Amino acid sequence: MALDIGRLAWSECRMTRTSLFTAALTLLLILTVTYLTVGPRVVPGDALSGDKVQHALGFGAIVFPAAVLRPRWLWSLVPAVAIFGGIIEIVQMSVGRDGELADWLADLVGLALATGFGAAVRVAFFRTVSRA
Repeated sequence: MALDIGRLAWSECRMTRTSLFTAALTLLLILTVTYLTVGPRVVPGDALSGDKVQHALGFGAIVFPAAVLRPRWLWSLVPAVAIFGGIIEIVQMSVGRDGELADWLADLVGLALATGFGAAVRVAFFRTVSRA
């Protein structure tokens, strides 16, 4: 009796459409935030009420889809994105941009707010769906 490792691994790794959508959207948002924070300045620092608000919105946006659609992912996603935000600040110093502790703190505030708001949206959505 031969064990087909490839088939076994693939069958256990299948994701639902919701999980695939959430993962793809999260990856797209990570790539977008990376480009906007390390690439050439596309948005002026004073747009959207300033640099710190931009950081909070960008890093909050990364976790929001998971907060709504796959909240269990937040246990690993939030710490990973928090570390990613710190790495971004270090990298910014080497590409001619400002790396600031205050920017990283804004990232963390965005993560916390988006996680809470996403949980509220999830509860409201499922409460509405269950009543229909």
